[in-house]
Amino acid sequence: MNTCWWGWGHMNGGWSGWMMIWSLFVLIFILAAAAAVITLIIRAAARPPHTAAPAADRAGRGGERAQDVLAERYARGEIDSDEYRERLATLTRTPGDPAQGRSDDPG
Repeated sequence: MNTCWWGWGHMNGGWSGWMMIWSLFVLIFILAAAAAVITLIIRAAARPPHTAAPAADRAGRGGERAQDVLAERYARGEIDSDEYRERLATLTRTPGDPAQGRSDDPG
């Protein structure tokens, strides 16, 4: 008989029922984690690479979004007609154009 110094046999010579259940839970958990990792790797490999839009497209969409927000603010009554026209002119002005009609212009 396999006895320890305190007089009891080590695990009564075999695995108890709870040890078998917990080992099955651990095995199922490890298999599920491995399956999840493999699934994520396969999905990431199958996804087409993300391509960024050209800078001109991004700038154009940003300008349109700014005009949409300005129109929404005008529709809600947050700004009046003069302020709407002034800000819209600022948004639609190209970077090379001189700032005409600005109050901080020295000339």
